[in-house]
Amino acid sequence: MSTVYYQLPDLLSMLPRKTGKTISPHFAEADARYVEWVKNCKVFGSYAQAAFRNAEMPLLASLAWPYTSAEDIGFILDYMSLSFVLEEMTDTESSEVAQKASRIWMQVLENPADGEKFPHQMMDLIVELSTRLNDAVSPFHRPQFIDTNADFAKNVIQEAIDRESAADVDHTRSVDAYMIIRRHTIGVKPCLVLMRSTRHLYIPDHVLKHPILEEIEDAILDTIYIANDIYSYKKEVGDNGALNNIITVIVKDPETKHLDAQGSIDHAGKIFQSAVARFHKYRSMLPSFGEEMDRQVQDYVDGLIDWSVGNIEWSMVNHRYNTFDDEQSRRSGVMRMVV
Repeated sequence: MSTVYYQLPDLLSMLPRKTGKTISPHFAEADARYVEWVKNCKVFGSYAQAAFRNAEMPLLASLAWPYTSAEDIGFILDYMSLSFVLEEMTDTESSEVAQKASRIWMQVLENPADGEKFPHQMMDLIVELSTRLNDAVSPFHRPQFIDTNADFAKNVIQEAIDRESAADVDHTRSVDAYMIIRRHTIGVKPCLVLMRSTRHLYIPDHVLKHPILEEIEDAILDTIYIANDIYSYKKEVGDNGALNNIITVIVKDPETKHLDAQGSIDHAGKIFQSAVARFHKYRSMLPSFGEEMDRQVQDYVDGLIDWSVGNIEWSMVNHRYNTFDDEQSRRSGVMRMVV
């Protein structure tokens, strides 16, 4: 085994700054409540408790939703915990197991009373979180919330299929194909619905599906999962060889397979930079939807910036990824790996 060092791109410098608050003022309170909830959750063994603690979800919620109320942070954490449960149920499983787990998870999210039909050690927790979410999400946002989660659950299955394929050393996949599916498997779209809900933005589907706004969303989603893949690469290499990570995909893509790991990290940074440029381009092209709707759309786009920046801020410090050994490494962007 040997030690190697990789220089990570300075992703934060490529993004616009947050438009107002940098972190929710309710972070400390939310964090204390969440830590206590995890500690008292009877379905968690020591491994699950450690996984939930290390994910530091209150920090992510407070950085990505800096305008949330104390009450809003509570139900955002309910959803983040619920999606984390699905990840834990499927992340290392076969596509067959992932398909069954995703179907059950989605059915109970939509109708918590159905949970009694499915014996599973996590079912009481899934029912509890789904019930609270059903009470919290407004009637306006609920159809969008359910639709985006159905898409997320479907693509969790696809991610399991991709993992099985990627385990074949001869398997190749283009970066472009990976990017399309990763926008869905990153699981952020339901979070964007919650962001619109917490900002009291009532943007109808015909506006959200406008091609320009869809391009803006896609560009931000690209920045989110590329950052996630870069900062989690060290952890994922240890878990499963980073089979479903853009850095590995770049190494295997026939167009870029000449690149080594550092070259692939650099290339991922360039794709990130291109996504930021697309965001600015399409934001400048937004049409008018009427004065009030224009205000809401601009507020939503500001929220997308908050989400992308907050995700990076969280990724750089959380104990789930442990990307950096110390503060000096974090400041310089140098990641140490033992390979």
